[in-house]
Amino acid sequence: MDFEKITKEQLINKLVEMNQKVIDLKEYEKQSINFKVLLKETEGKYKSLLETGSVGIIIIDSRGIITECNDTVLEFSGYSRKELVGKYFTRRVNISTKDIPKYLEVFKAIIEGKEVKAFEITQHRKNGDVLFGEVYFGPLKNNDNRIIGFKVIIKDITEKNKLENGYRESKNKFDTLFKSAMEGIIIHNNGKILDVNDAFNVMFGCSYPDVVGKDLIEFIAPEYQETVMDKIRTGYKSSYEVAGIRSTGSKLFVEVSGSPVIYNGSEARIEIFNNINERKKAERRIRYLSFHDKLTELYNRAYFEKVMINIYKDRDFPLNFIICDLNGLKLVNDAFGYNEGDRLLRRVAKILKYCSREEDIIARWGEDEFFILLPRSTEKDTMEVLGKIKSICSKTKDQKIPLNISIGVSTRENQNQDLRDVVKEAENNMYKNKLLRRKSVYNSIILSLERILWEKNRETKEHAERLKGLALQLGNAINLPQNKLDELELLSALHDIGKVGIPDKILLKKGRLTSREWKVIKRHPEIGYKIAESTPQIASIADDILAHHEWWDGSGYPQGLKGREIPVNASIASIVDAYDVMTFGRHYKAAISEEEAQEELIRCSGTQFNPVLVEKFVMCREKLN
Repeated sequence: MDFEKITKEQLINKLVEMNQKVIDLKEYEKQSINFKVLLKETEGKYKSLLETGSVGIIIIDSRGIITECNDTVLEFSGYSRKELVGKYFTRRVNISTKDIPKYLEVFKAIIEGKEVKAFEITQHRKNGDVLFGEVYFGPLKNNDNRIIGFKVIIKDITEKNKLENGYRESKNKFDTLFKSAMEGIIIHNNGKILDVNDAFNVMFGCSYPDVVGKDLIEFIAPEYQETVMDKIRTGYKSSYEVAGIRSTGSKLFVEVSGSPVIYNGSEARIEIFNNINERKKAERRIRYLSFHDKLTELYNRAYFEKVMINIYKDRDFPLNFIICDLNGLKLVNDAFGYNEGDRLLRRVAKILKYCSREEDIIARWGEDEFFILLPRSTEKDTMEVLGKIKSICSKTKDQKIPLNISIGVSTRENQNQDLRDVVKEAENNMYKNKLLRRKSVYNSIILSLERILWEKNRETKEHAERLKGLALQLGNAINLPQNKLDELELLSALHDIGKVGIPDKILLKKGRLTSREWKVIKRHPEIGYKIAESTPQIASIADDILAHHEWWDGSGYPQGLKGREIPVNASIASIVDAYDVMTFGRHYKAAISEEEAQEELIRCSGTQFNPVLVEKFVMCREKLN
């Protein structure tokens, strides 16, 4: 048996088995005949001796020959009366040669008048089976008190030996299990500890002398001691959970199960302690997560609604509600990825916790919405919290991603006000605030993205201005309407806006890009498209941003558009951007002359660039020169 993997159920089963063997032994002994009583009752009464059916009786004469025996002996030995009577006792009862001197010593002692005690023998029946017996030899005397023979009383103890051997085997197994079990185990009598295993000592940080003789409740946390004593008094059947106390004073949660047991011949009880500290931690974590937002570690909506409905009483009024909405989260997710958006949400959570009072409850209400509940709060209290939030957010304007939060407030004066109406009022006020600030919010975000783009891409405002001029020059040459010219101006500045989502180590790499890195770079039109699509002020140029790397012959990216499938403004942006890069150079490439740049555009006309637009652009540049 693998004792390291033994379960507490197996341990208890082994206890039950061992206890049953103790009971069987006691029952056997209870039903057995007391030899001494029997001998006194049968002294000198040969007939009654032979009629005694519970033990075997053999009569031997002075020569050692069997003269009579009772039926019990015949049953024990398997011999017939004829096979026994008249035969030498030492030969017929299969006494081994080495044991003959022992029997002769017994006969000699009886003849000398010495008392002979009963002893155990091992014999063989006629069929070869082993017989375990307890035997007593006594004298037979005549009327002159002279010894004329011997009486032999034999009790079959084969079954008793089996029971004792079984008990010893079970006890040995139990002792092994007791010592090697992974669970902590104690044996006690009404709470007084009688024995303890090593696992319990390790679990509670004790040694054997620290535990044995002590009361069990000394190792139980005070708030659970009464529970444990009740369990001991009532003899519980199902397991239960309590907190124990280690020698260091720290708590240890355990599951306790047990069973009655016979210990050193007396009734006792075994208790098995299973360490459930990790399970309790997991349960606490599950409870925590069920009412907390995993990302921000604020309360979640489920908990917040439960609090609003079930907890607050009249003494907590007035209740003020603040709802906060993080503006531009989708834009940040599209531009920089969800990790950056998550960091932004965590920043907001920290700010709200910092600005709120200790008794306030803060929850993440939705993806980008947060709720603050202020119990027993005045208007002044609420305004102070709002002021702190706005002040901190205003200081982030120069950061990579400025924090911009729309806020709504409402008050619940008493329980007569419908809670849903109060929450709705706060939401409506927040949406009004969001609409009033919508344009400035997105403008500030776009400006931040432009600034980040210039920093990441080593571009300058001058480059953006040059592109605008070149693009408008070509747009006017082909008679684009004013709305398209406006969009072209935006596109010139923001066509590469998707590069804000490309890692710097790839975007600014000086050497040759790997195929994997090139795939990452080629994602920037799609990133830019998502940014523009989620920003009302530039949504109209989203398709142009997506297509500004498409080639006239269809070999561009990301969609593989061909010819006139490519939006005109996207084609213009690709031409003027290439021209400016060639004529002003980059950190990785020297500038060339305008004539050389125009020749390169013409060379790529019909493959990379729209041939009609290239022709118009070259004509415009020649006229200007």
